[in-house]
Amino acid sequence: MAEMLEEFGIATSTGQKVHRGLRAEGLIQTQVGMGSFVTKSAAEKLAESPHDG
Repeated sequence: MAEMLEEFGIATSTGQKVHRGLRAEGLIQTQVGMGSFVTKSAAEKLAESPHDG
């Protein structure tokens, strides 16, 4: 996550707040030693929503 924050010029504290918010909303889940992953329900919602591309 640190590399992505640096690449986009985002403060670490802001990135942490966003990460906590995504977890609280059930959009991602974190597995210790593995990382954070989009939940199945969030992925399904994204697949159903219209998007460009």
